Amino acid sequence: MITVRDLIKHCNCKLLIGNEDEVIKECFIDSRIKTNEGTFFGIKGEKQDGSLFYKDAFLNGAKICVISKIFNLDLNGFEDKTVLISLDVKKSLQALAAYKRSLFKGTVIGITGSVGKTSTKEMLVNILKQNYKVLSTKGNENSQIGLPLNILRLTDEDVMVLEMGMSNTCEMHNLSLIAKPNIALITNVFDSHIGNLGTRENILKAKLEIIDGMDGGTLIVNNDNDMLMNVKEDIKPGIKLMTFGMENKSNVMANNIKEGVITSFDIDDMKDLSIKGNHTLIYNALASYLASKLLGVSRSMIKKGINGYSNEKHRLEVINLGNNITLIDDSYNASYASVKLALEYMKNFSVRKIVVLGDILELGKESKKVHKKIGRLVDGKRIDELITIGKYSKYIGREAKKNGLKRKHIKHFKTEDKSRNYIKELLDKDKVILIKGSNGMNLIEIVNYIKEIVY
Repeated sequence: MITVRDLIKHCNCKLLIGNEDEVIKECFIDSRIKTNEGTFFGIKGEKQDGSLFYKDAFLNGAKICVISKIFNLDLNGFEDKTVLISLDVKKSLQALAAYKRSLFKGTVIGITGSVGKTSTKEMLVNILKQNYKVLSTKGNENSQIGLPLNILRLTDEDVMVLEMGMSNTCEMHNLSLIAKPNIALITNVFDSHIGNLGTRENILKAKLEIIDGMDGGTLIVNNDNDMLMNVKEDIKPGIKLMTFGMENKSNVMANNIKEGVITSFDIDDMKDLSIKGNHTLIYNALASYLASKLLGVSRSMIKKGINGYSNEKHRLEVINLGNNITLIDDSYNASYASVKLALEYMKNFSVRKIVVLGDILELGKESKKVHKKIGRLVDGKRIDELITIGKYSKYIGREAKKNGLKRKHIKHFKTEDKSRNYIKELLDKDKVILIKGSNGMNLIEIVNYIKEIVY
């Protein structure tokens, strides 16, 4: 149980009014949330200072507010509430999460990587929940604010499975010092965030900051990834390195792979595993297998957890609509590597293929180069229609034309809403349509539109 006294002692806060023995309950940062005596942290953002909305938080049920110093603070009518003043509210939130983590006697598993963090987290949780009480990251709340909020949700769980995201150096370092993982898992290192970090070597260095808060434990990495395969056993004293893969010799490997809409495979001598999706999910299964073994989960429970896993919404989600139309919703996010894998997955379908690709964001000066590279993946012999959306995706179409796709089957739109009528005309019957792009491109709206017109 954490109290206001702990906030004062560990989080650089000063009590303005209220009770030091008040218990810290639900923590949140959105003053509009209805709560039952929760604790509001008024974090300053780029556009506005959350501390200014302390009254809204109180009116919506908050019992405690942690805010920055405000000129003309008006607490009239809130005399029964508790208010703490912080020089940096975000740092106070992080410090409280770090303190709560220090009291936790269970196992913390931290997951990062350019692609596959959330799907690996969900598969691992599907295994572990059979043996343990598990707290896991909500959705993709893996940021400097999201991770602390998730840790502060901890009640009586045995294991925390935390997704850890970053877009620049030192961010993962900070998250690791808060979460202090016992097991760290890196799914892969690709070119996500290269606009901020410049090179994949810098991305690797930033991802490896996940071990900075570890005191012993195990680092699990994908040995088929060209960056991670060079990680050495002696990366940090006391940390054991374990590897997984399908190609390079690793501690645990997949074999007997048969890819299709349903992909079957074995892990070492564990037979008859299957997942709905392409072979990349096997890497999630391998990572989850290793982490689960470290926690003593039985082979039968691991197999049950893997085979019972279903893809997260909007991540290569296969949706069967009417008139033999299949929608592949991969609209959640995008990188060069994930686009390549999504295009490879299309080969499992024999009907006419439509591909809708939006911009990949956060590539900086590499944007044009990466989109042209994607265009070279679009084979005119395997893709029938290409629709691109955004500022840079036009380069995909230009390269696809060179790769055999006829101009009349390539269409570009600046925004997703402009593409809808064109897409509607293509969806008569016997089609498979892939929707793929960065989350900021809002391609989920096309997914919802297609569902609406076909169902």
